[in-house]
Amino acid sequence: MRRFFKYDYMPSNWMTSEETLKHMLGFKLKLILVALLFGLFLVIGTIVTNHYMLKTSLIEYVDQRDQLHLERIKKNLQHVLTQRGESDLSQMDEVTWKNLVGISSRVDFAETMVPAEVFLFHPFSEFKRFHPDYTEQRLSLMSTERQCIFGNEASNRTLFLPIELNNQKIGYIGYTHREELTESLDIQLEQRQRELITYSVAFLVLITGLLLLPIAHYFIHPILAVTQGMRALTAGRFDTRLKVNRRDELGQLLQDFNHLSKSLEKNQQSRNQWIADISHELRTPLTIIRGDIEAMKDGVRPLNQQTLDNLHSEVVHLNRLIDDLYQIALNDVGGLRYQMQRVNFTGLVNSALANFRQQADIKGLKLHARLPEQDLFLLGDSDRLQQMLANLLANSIAYTDAPGEIHLTLTENKKVLHLVLEDTAPSVSEEAMQHLFERFYRAEGSRNRRFGGAGIGLALVQQIAQAHQGEVTVSASHIGGLKFTLTLPQEAYAS
Repeated sequence: MRRFFKYDYMPSNWMTSEETLKHMLGFKLKLILVALLFGLFLVIGTIVTNHYMLKTSLIEYVDQRDQLHLERIKKNLQHVLTQRGESDLSQMDEVTWKNLVGISSRVDFAETMVPAEVFLFHPFSEFKRFHPDYTEQRLSLMSTERQCIFGNEASNRTLFLPIELNNQKIGYIGYTHREELTESLDIQLEQRQRELITYSVAFLVLITGLLLLPIAHYFIHPILAVTQGMRALTAGRFDTRLKVNRRDELGQLLQDFNHLSKSLEKNQQSRNQWIADISHELRTPLTIIRGDIEAMKDGVRPLNQQTLDNLHSEVVHLNRLIDDLYQIALNDVGGLRYQMQRVNFTGLVNSALANFRQQADIKGLKLHARLPEQDLFLLGDSDRLQQMLANLLANSIAYTDAPGEIHLTLTENKKVLHLVLEDTAPSVSEEAMQHLFERFYRAEGSRNRRFGGAGIGLALVQQIAQAHQGEVTVSASHIGGLKFTLTLPQEAYAS
């Protein structure tokens, strides 16, 4: 009876609960740790990147805010120069420039009724002169040649805003971009945003870690089931099956395990059957030989030519059986070598027919052959091909009832040779036909094994055909028996 179990069911005789828990926690913990480490790497990268982008974006925001202030300074400066009728910035005094910068943060001269000179009349305080604010430190008044009139010299971070009067450029206002935040409110905003990002990511990491537990359990259970199933197969329980109730790659793994266990179970049954068949096939001729010898020793059977012929026949049969087993064993381990050369396949067929025609006549069978007039050649091993033909003919003669007929046809089509061998009744069932090329298989146990070999003749036929890049199939014959169809390419090489 086959055993089926789900992922969460593990037979107690496979592993103790402590070992199962140890293996489950070990792999699950590793999976969770790997996922967490990978997630931690992403988290750290995300935090660092977000902090950098946050700082950069805030600086850009404040910088743009300052540039709005810069536009107003430019407009106010142009307004003052227009009212004064001046166009030379070098004639402007520093006090006027400082007052203009300070007042422009609050007043737009073009939108107020108060004359600009009223705002610029008040003297610039000495305190502000020696302690300028951060914006004033980054502003400069420059000539058309970008020479500094008031403020700091230009650098590679300086933005030049042109000052125009009557569509003519008369100078520049220089503005140096910020490198860091200076106002306390901006700094506090950056800190709050950093804390919010850090806490959010930490919370996500915690939630992810909790979610990984059931996810890891979902993925590990089928793997653990396969592990336990492999232990069962190692212990020789090839009837073990896993319950498959998922369609992903792990489900495919479970299906592959079931296919493996089925194959192992079938191979074990075939091996046991093979051993039993070999023992039976070897025991039968040995028993006959031993019985004849003991009968001759006891004087029950005379030692004459007929008795020796019987013994010789049994020895030949035993030798043929051992040779067939040896050929199959060599083919299985890759030790069977093929001497490929140009072979007259028509001649081989004629030779095989001549060898078996007398045997067919003795049994009461008519052997008909239809061969092409010209010789057909292929690249193959002459001895192996002759053995293949002999096995096919011997099989048909052995299992065709007398009176009966055997028809053999050889044709060629598109560099492929077709050999068709048909015989009369009896036939076998469709199910039995699928197993005729298996070793030691017999469609009916009552059939005579002695004359037709040990049940491995057709297995050798299939192996030899495949070695020549061909194939052999069997089907029901329209004359009542079986129809064997052999195809061989004329330029085949041994595999």
